[in-house]
Amino acid sequence: MKKQAIGIIGLNHNTAPLEIREKFYIKEGSIPELLARIRQEGINEAVVISTCNRTEIYYSGDDNEEMVRKIRRVLSDAAQAQDDWFDHYMYIFKDEEAFRHLFLVASGLDSMVIGEPEIFGQVKEAYRIAASARSTGFFLNKTFHKTFNVAKRIRTETRIGYNPLSISSMAVELAKRIFGNLDEKKILVVGAGEMCEMALKYFQKEGLSDVFITNRTYQRAYKLADEIIGEARPFEALFELLTMVDVVLTSTGSDVPLITLDMLHMAMKKRKNRPIFFIDIAVPRDVDPAINNMDNVYLYDIDDLKDLSQKHLSNRVKESEKAHVIIEDETAKFSEWLDKIDVNPLISHIMATADHIRNREIKKTLARLTNKDPEIASAIDSMTRSMMNKLVHPYLALLKDSEDPAVFDTLKKLFQFEENDEENMDSGDEGL
Repeated sequence: MKKQAIGIIGLNHNTAPLEIREKFYIKEGSIPELLARIRQEGINEAVVISTCNRTEIYYSGDDNEEMVRKIRRVLSDAAQAQDDWFDHYMYIFKDEEAFRHLFLVASGLDSMVIGEPEIFGQVKEAYRIAASARSTGFFLNKTFHKTFNVAKRIRTETRIGYNPLSISSMAVELAKRIFGNLDEKKILVVGAGEMCEMALKYFQKEGLSDVFITNRTYQRAYKLADEIIGEARPFEALFELLTMVDVVLTSTGSDVPLITLDMLHMAMKKRKNRPIFFIDIAVPRDVDPAINNMDNVYLYDIDDLKDLSQKHLSNRVKESEKAHVIIEDETAKFSEWLDKIDVNPLISHIMATADHIRNREIKKTLARLTNKDPEIASAIDSMTRSMMNKLVHPYLALLKDSEDPAVFDTLKKLFQFEENDEENMDSGDEGL
């Protein structure tokens, strides 16, 4: 029986620059399709996490290099990736390294902004999408539920999440550092998603009022303006807004840049070359990076926030060290549990036990029949096999899908399974 592996293939802000990460970014709506392609490769358990700072595929299956090649091929096709990108930017972790990494990610310890709280929700949502797509089973269910408990323990036992920072808060801080005082500056927020909503709340805390919001769906911009701060403008007014404002903070889900070189050339003429600052925290980017070559145009992207986040890191070092101790403790416990559990032999035992009983009863039945017609024997065999599969299926489904280790132990007892004695099928006769 091949060993079941838990693995990760991915890249993040530590291993790949923004121009590579945005190639691998997978929109939330496209994730079910990607999971379906992974299933077509024979990999039934997978979760995709894709954010502005990372794209990672978590999987469970047979421990062999072929699985890695299959997932790599799917990811390569999705990103239209060059072969050398995987060697230069990707990491591959298995088993203990893999779930330790997941614990770090969900706890905010692998984030650009250490301790940021948003990643926990992003990991939960990635798991929800995979579970809804029926792409998780026993191992990933258990792994992710364990991850959520570890992240909650870290939030409870350390102050890593105290006075939390985020990409949005860092973007607002960057704007403050650029100008010193934002009171008299006009600010444009492009987008109405979670990042922009958080940025607006930070602007609100700063007491700013000269804030505009635009979005492709006007109603979403209007809702944010009504609930938080700002004046909503239709997306068609984007060019006009670029001629007016001092700071543009943008984070949309667009596949292509919304603010192009040509658009800004025209806007700068109307501005009479008055300086404008862009803080683009979208992945893929909303602003054409070529505008950085223009006079009086200053563009900052999500990777420019790294230096700022490092300055805050010293305040969190002690709490981060406490969190790492917890993660090592939980990693050791989970690794020990995984070493003890392997559902595949139990599944084989359940099927073999059921088939042993079925064949024994068929022999008894055929021995009592006076008509030895082979067609009757074949019909009995087919009918009993179908009955057996239907009777056993709920047990196997429960074993594969449940994240509760007690299910494994209960089914072992129910089917009288001894892990060191898988060949003894007679021991299971009373189990069905």
